[in-house]
Amino acid sequence: MALIDINSTYIDWIDRRFLYRGMLSMSVVFVAFLGFLFLSIFLLDEMMEGGRGAVAMGVSSLFTLSGAFGFYALFLKREFFCHVYYPIRFNRKTRKIYVFREKRDGGLLIVPWDKVFFHIGRGNDMKFLRDIRGEILDGEIVKDTFALGHCAERDEPVKEMWEFIRRYMEEGPEAVAEHPLDKYVELSVAPTWKNCLISAVGFTNATTLFKRVLLFPFIGTFTVVRWLVFKSCKQPVFPPEVEAECQVEPNDPHVWPIPNSIGEFVTTVPGLMSYAIRKAQGIRTPPDAPSDLASQFKDWGKK
Repeated sequence: MALIDINSTYIDWIDRRFLYRGMLSMSVVFVAFLGFLFLSIFLLDEMMEGGRGAVAMGVSSLFTLSGAFGFYALFLKREFFCHVYYPIRFNRKTRKIYVFREKRDGGLLIVPWDKVFFHIGRGNDMKFLRDIRGEILDGEIVKDTFALGHCAERDEPVKEMWEFIRRYMEEGPEAVAEHPLDKYVELSVAPTWKNCLISAVGFTNATTLFKRVLLFPFIGTFTVVRWLVFKSCKQPVFPPEVEAECQVEPNDPHVWPIPNSIGEFVTTVPGLMSYAIRKAQGIRTPPDAPSDLASQFKDWGKK
């Protein structure tokens, strides 16, 4: 699930790119950037010492240094020194959608819920990936577009995410959770080492200890690069006028607890793991059985 915050007023949904920040493509580019940089330093050092080939070394170092900064301008600039994530906020009271974006990408987009055409989109390079797309139309002309949530290789997970959003906006927060134990946020966007490691393990599909040992060089690289990306970025903050429209009432009963790390509640709240497994298998626990676990979420949120 791509939910990162929920209450009676709004839900915040993660952007599509968050899952891949600092992963394979960015790690390759980052390592190449470092390679260019260190090579240029080495060549400059050789040139400073003089001797045969000093001029050639100097010219080579300039080309190499230019290549390093070219990599930064083309790739790293869009990952480093921007924002940790880009939330898409759905306000059910104002019936507005607020899409947080960089100024270079058009800045903040505010559009009425009823004026957006949603559909399942496909990746440009990886056609097998699906995601939720929102398009603002002027007749048959697409004036603006945005993608939200994690992408998937099948339609079903994307439809489930969309149904959550639709139910929240059309029916309210009480309609998105069939059971008290469903009322918690799974995803954490905190830029911590632990979250970066969990994301890297998930990205490499290292589901067993053997796979984790075998893929350790990749997992380690992805973790470090993702952490560096996030540490160079700042937290997204909506403008005051948006926050004024999204005030949360005191003691709102529909504020769900948010974990410090991805999947934290499943591993720390007794009984939740077995419930999650049964739910994934299509087995529903009677709603009145584990009501004590729901109270644990309430207590957890106060810690």
